[in-house]
Amino acid sequence: MKEWIAFLLPPATAFAGMRMGRLILGAKWEEQFGLGLRFTLGLAIGMLVFSQSVLLAALAGINASAVLAWGAFIWGVVEAGLLMPKLVTGLTQTRYRPGPLWLLLLVPVIYSWWVFGQLSTLEGTLEFDANAFWVFKAKIIYLEQGQNLLKVMHDTSLAYAHIDYPMLVPGLYALDYGAVGGVDEFVNKVWPFWMVVALSLGILSVGDVWRRPHPLAPLLVVLFCFLPGTLEFIRQEGGTMPLVFYASLPVLLIVVAILRSDVLAIAAASLALVGCATAKLEGVIYCAIWACALLPIIWRRGWLKEIVLWKAVLVGCLCLLPYTLYRFAHPITHPADNWWQEYLSAPAVMLHRLPRIWFLNIGCRLFDPDFFHWSADANGNLQWLGHWSGLGGLVNPELSVLPWLLLVLAVFTLWMKPGHSRLTVIYLCLVTIVFFTALAIVTTGYLSLQAREEVHNFGELMVGFSSSVVGRYFYPFIAACFLGLVAIWLVDRIPPPAPTPSNTAKKTGNAPNARRVASPNADDTRHR
Repeated sequence: MKEWIAFLLPPATAFAGMRMGRLILGAKWEEQFGLGLRFTLGLAIGMLVFSQSVLLAALAGINASAVLAWGAFIWGVVEAGLLMPKLVTGLTQTRYRPGPLWLLLLVPVIYSWWVFGQLSTLEGTLEFDANAFWVFKAKIIYLEQGQNLLKVMHDTSLAYAHIDYPMLVPGLYALDYGAVGGVDEFVNKVWPFWMVVALSLGILSVGDVWRRPHPLAPLLVVLFCFLPGTLEFIRQEGGTMPLVFYASLPVLLIVVAILRSDVLAIAAASLALVGCATAKLEGVIYCAIWACALLPIIWRRGWLKEIVLWKAVLVGCLCLLPYTLYRFAHPITHPADNWWQEYLSAPAVMLHRLPRIWFLNIGCRLFDPDFFHWSADANGNLQWLGHWSGLGGLVNPELSVLPWLLLVLAVFTLWMKPGHSRLTVIYLCLVTIVFFTALAIVTTGYLSLQAREEVHNFGELMVGFSSSVVGRYFYPFIAACFLGLVAIWLVDRIPPPAPTPSNTAKKTGNAPNARRVASPNADDTRHR
């Protein structure tokens, strides 16, 4: 029975988060976003709020995991009960059309969800990093609070565990432990499983597949769910799948915001980006890059005057407060956190190594390791040792052909789409490239520090790290960029929602002789 409670906790959190989203973003929440996207946003907001509440309570000396978990569960059940009559009414009023048969493309995906859903409470912890870092920290904040937690945070023997990392994932696992009444490693996988399900529902909602059937959105969900990286990390613990979720969701919303000039979407994206920052340190970098990129758009479109955006930013800042307080307590840092000092001590050497790291990081995501096989000396000079074995050399074992699809789709969209769509492509690609560069800067400093302190050959470290370990750092952001590019085509084929009477009155200033706001089909109506 307790496994069922843990399995249903994420969707219950999503339904509770849907109510939070409505309170933050206002009544337009239901008008602007479909049910699938509201569920996805609800999960993002709910996970963010409840996980950070667990951390805040632990810092205050309170073990609130059980209270918060059961509170989220009961709240979610109530919200689902309130939503069910509306859902049933909508289904009964729906007339049969052959168009939704495109949804049959999702049959393999649903079957995979059935399999992974069962495995989510049957498998123990698989990933070493999860045991050493994420699950370990979840046990700490579940079992220790207040002064005891501070003592653990300052224990130098635990520096390997990245105690200073963002705490969203440990907070989620602690919620599970509170729901089942103790530490249970067999319930951690429910969160990555439901993140994949929710993100898939969000993609289908952006494509509006029920009212405007089209095969593109279902095919995108099939591709995403059967990527080698997705199949691997849906079964693993840790921060990779949360980062996929929190990197992809704001990208989808940013595409909607730019193409439809929708301030509500950019407000929702800001909340999702805060979740990205609380998932992993890479998420902090990604969030900062997007914040800098979006500021000119927000400024030019006058969205700084919108209250809903500032409400979302305020809530996001409040959600960052627990981790900020946690960092102010000075948790023990990992020895590799001093990587930046390498740039101060030997800037010329680091600038020599940086482009080689960047080249290897990107190339290892595009090609098969047998083809893209390199050796390097202590100075980082590269020599190719690979061999061409056919077209299979273009297929990466982690990402399959996704990077190549990304490149082709970016060029094709730039060529075919004008105006704001082209601007969106440029934003997506630039943000992704800047992030990859930032990741290469960190990686170069980290490997240089490791080579100097542990007397390793830098070239061997560089080749080995780029070809094997670093793949999971790229997968979330390549997937997010690809989903964003396809979302441009999904959003472009859907007309913007019609203005509501309240919005129309607001725009016309309620004046008796104000000019009527034309609907998208006004010209057609006059001609008829």
